[in-house]
Amino acid sequence: MSSALTDLFRYPIVQAPMAGGASSPQLAAAVCDVGGLGFLAAGYKTADGMYEEIKQLRGLTGRPFGVNLFMPQPSHADPASVEVYRHQLAGEADWYETPLGESDNCTDDGYEAKLAILLDDPVPVVSFTFGCPARPVLDSFAKAAPSPS
Repeated sequence: MSSALTDLFRYPIVQAPMAGGASSPQLAAAVCDVGGLGFLAAGYKTADGMYEEIKQLRGLTGRPFGVNLFMPQPSHADPASVEVYRHQLAGEADWYETPLGESDNCTDDGYEAKLAILLDDPVPVVSFTFGCPARPVLDSFAKAAPSPS
């Protein structure tokens, strides 16, 4: 069986884009180079950080790869409750000598900036977590898609 996606890699192996975890340009390149489809996780990264990893990966392999984006999420948290919880965690953060994360309801993970980069300098595959993009976004990616090598 053949499709536009499966024609990009030899073996039916797709490396999970593990945001905040083990995903790296080196891992994605290794997966690509042995015939699978390697992925970079863009979640929890800045748009510039994502782009730097894409450039690193392109320097490590000439094989097709993917990038995974988090879809923006609606805010359901009560800001006052978040601030109370933040205050409760402050002692633990001090104990472990680690800063608390942002609590300003950042629910888009830099989505628009990441889209702009991926549309300006397309990668072979883009996937999404926590939802599906609007039709115009998908159409933009279809028009920007790099030609198969």
